[in-house]
Amino acid sequence: MDLLPTPEQEEIVTTVRSLLERDFNLNTLAERDGADSVVDRSLWAKCAELGWFGLGMDESLGGVGYTLAEEALLFTEIGAHATPGPFLATVLGARLAALSGAHDIAGAILSGESIVALAEPHTPGAASASPTVSGTFRVTDHGSADLILVMVGTSSALINASDMVAEPMASIDLLVPIAVGTVSDVSPIAGFEENPGLALRANILVAAELAGIATATAEQSTQYAKDREQFGTPIGAFQAVKHRCADMAVRAEAANSLVRYGSLAVLEGLTDANFHAHAARSLAATYAVTNSQINVQNHGGIGFTWEHTAHRYVTRSRVRSQTLGTVQSHLQSLLDQPTPS
Repeated sequence: MDLLPTPEQEEIVTTVRSLLERDFNLNTLAERDGADSVVDRSLWAKCAELGWFGLGMDESLGGVGYTLAEEALLFTEIGAHATPGPFLATVLGARLAALSGAHDIAGAILSGESIVALAEPHTPGAASASPTVSGTFRVTDHGSADLILVMVGTSSALINASDMVAEPMASIDLLVPIAVGTVSDVSPIAGFEENPGLALRANILVAAELAGIATATAEQSTQYAKDREQFGTPIGAFQAVKHRCADMAVRAEAANSLVRYGSLAVLEGLTDANFHAHAARSLAATYAVTNSQINVQNHGGIGFTWEHTAHRYVTRSRVRSQTLGTVQSHLQSLLDQPTPS
């Protein structure tokens, strides 16, 4: 199985990276710290025009026609730039609506007209998603949402944002608004009672974003180790820094390799695809958190300042590592899976 991106995939990555570097600069986005919504509607429409929200959807469903492999590359770049916004909920929500036959809703999401927030149980096991949605949920990006994608285990449903009563709560990542929302027996406007395929895809995409964080922080540390001098020598020449950077690069490579293998395992319908998805998710989360923390340490005093972007990766990795499950829950899921052949 070839894990290296094809030339066409490399072109997709280059296009995505170019827009993120130009229009999603973290220092500029810092102006939105603590806001209920970080979504710029004009930028969101631009992402929609480029086909990001339907990149991995079949053309028959209104998508661009690529696969989960390309979608994972998109989310790796989103993670590498610590890009805020409900990309995950939007991509998954559009797919769910299209598969449910709600093509008007899917079209509105794919065009950027409707923004989707992500809701997951505030307390595990204390909410339901079928046949009606009820319970208390942790919701990301509720402030700008028109729709809410509710995911409970392998069940998923789309509801109107107006059907949820939500109160903002403190978030450790000021560019990821979080609210606690309550829903009482709301009938979904689109969804299935069980959709394990969507949950599987979600695991891969969250893992891809975390792998992007692991990669970006490794590269940020390496570059700083080359540029920063002490006693007339780049600090990368010192073993204490050099070894940390090397370990970070190994973690990033391992996380990306598992994500790519997991996405291909899902595409090829391997019987152990679930195992590889949970493996990628748990390892990528662990390595993203570890690399982001060491990145701050490698930068010394400047790494602890608010003006530097190093802390953005620390908080983003913490938030994403608890999105749709924790490292512990995914490790437990690994134990529950058949051993890969």
